[in-house]
Amino acid sequence: MNQPKHRLSPRWKKIGQFVCLAGCALSLILGGYAISNYSQNLSNSLENSPPTLPNPVAVNSVNSPESVTVTPPSATSSTIGILAANCGSPQGGPTNNPIAEQYANSSYSWTNQIKWNCVYNIQDFEGGTMVARFNAARDAATANGGGVVYFPPGTYSFEDSISLKNGVVIRGESPSVTDAKNAGFNPPSKLQFPKYEPEFSGNGTPNDTAFKTITTTAGDTDSNIGLVHLDINRAAISLRGDIDTGNNQNIVIYGIRSNNVAEPDPRVPEPSFQSPWLRYSYRFAANIIVNAKANIFIANNRVNDNITDNYNQPNYQVKPIQGEQIITYREGNKVPFHYGNHYGIVVNRSKSEGFQKNANPNTEPGLFRTGITLRDNWVYHTMRVAISASGDGLVIQDNQVRDERGKQWWTDPTGLKEPRGAVTLENRAIDWSGSNVLVEGNQYEVYRHRVRDTKYLSVDGEGILIQECCGGTEVNGAILRNNQGNTYIGLYKIPSIKNVEIVGNRVNAELTDIELIYVNADTNNAPGVMEDVTIANNIVNGGILARGTAGGSRNRVENNQGNNSAALTYSCHVAAKGNTGFQEPPCLP
Repeated sequence: MNQPKHRLSPRWKKIGQFVCLAGCALSLILGGYAISNYSQNLSNSLENSPPTLPNPVAVNSVNSPESVTVTPPSATSSTIGILAANCGSPQGGPTNNPIAEQYANSSYSWTNQIKWNCVYNIQDFEGGTMVARFNAARDAATANGGGVVYFPPGTYSFEDSISLKNGVVIRGESPSVTDAKNAGFNPPSKLQFPKYEPEFSGNGTPNDTAFKTITTTAGDTDSNIGLVHLDINRAAISLRGDIDTGNNQNIVIYGIRSNNVAEPDPRVPEPSFQSPWLRYSYRFAANIIVNAKANIFIANNRVNDNITDNYNQPNYQVKPIQGEQIITYREGNKVPFHYGNHYGIVVNRSKSEGFQKNANPNTEPGLFRTGITLRDNWVYHTMRVAISASGDGLVIQDNQVRDERGKQWWTDPTGLKEPRGAVTLENRAIDWSGSNVLVEGNQYEVYRHRVRDTKYLSVDGEGILIQECCGGTEVNGAILRNNQGNTYIGLYKIPSIKNVEIVGNRVNAELTDIELIYVNADTNNAPGVMEDVTIANNIVNGGILARGTAGGSRNRVENNQGNNSAALTYSCHVAAKGNTGFQEPPCLP
């Protein structure tokens, strides 16, 4: 028998349709939320937990003598594109402007043009070598218009030189002792380059096995670049454009510890009489050398406090002063390869063809660039100049220069000849030039070399110097104030000296036979002019000279204190009063 069918009323049909539609809508909403949440979680996972590499790179921990293994994430070309778009790499690093923090209310606002906030952590980049990893991080920063390549604490071994690119700064972790003049200054991020291991036979060890540099790819244009808070061993810092025509600017070298930097002299060995394995430390090398159009800040660096790589060279050969018989020094310590026998910091004083004498802004524009500051650096050196710089508005302030007592040397500066008694090895603390210059608050010591085993000392030993030649300029605007040292302050034979204050300095006579404040406008060839020169309130254990035979006006020597051991010597157009502790002969005509 057939059962009767049940039918729904129209009212219940409408209720059922509504429930069905509501359920479908709720399912769509929940499904969309789940997909969105999954996507967000996946994105966060990729950002915060990067994938590991199959080949980890060992990095030495500064907190332990043993190595730790750091496993960086993959950095394919597609990854670099994503990193650049997001300004920085996943692990990042410090983003503050360290210059602005250390020197608040200063004139270094141009450092804000560096992209401190875009940080590319070296641990986020892979490569078969440390150079390759650095290049990957650097190129990621370059692709985004610049930024910081950050090295966390550790020791990073580079096999070759490296180059910055436009807008890229290399930065390490801030040290616990932040003052580079403190012996405890020791940045925990360490960049290590190859050591030169000498061979004393055959042609010797090839030079290209060591003597590396940190440079930049396009010296004439690369700007907003630099190095911050790094311990750099065995690599010179060389950031140079053409001193006259380059357009590079905004260069920062801050908080660097630099050791074991040198170059082999390209003329040694001389094959006609020297053994092929001999090497000679090139006098024109430098730990830090920069040429730029504007805005150079070199501050709070510690140079040559831990030189470990010097080595002796027995049987070094030189030509004699007289005769033809080649001299061989059997003792290896007479002509060692020395990592302190060169310049320390050089700024806008490097030009391959040299400079015109007594330069001005028309004849040598590269010596009058603006925005140059060297301050709070500690520099040890044993030959040549610790700090050499030039500029309009140049500031050399609160630096400390250290040297070695009892030095002795057995060659001339070329490393090819026996030295004469009148040899100069340019033992000097600060060599400046330019206009409107401030040299203030520096502490320095300088010692001459004994020449061979004679009674003679090298003809040098200047404390703070400007001279007519060798990158020197006319003087128009200079303040030399509150400096302390053991040898003289000299404006040495400059034919035009104007608008100068030499005040509040303290100079001891530890090694010099010249006046301890020496201002002389007369060159070897002609008399010179002095205008508006003030030498006042200095304490010197020796004499003071102020000479300009061609005349001048508004020149004063007053209220200086001597120790009754030397004379006060001055031209008759110079007004002298209130000075004590000097012999005072008649004025010079």
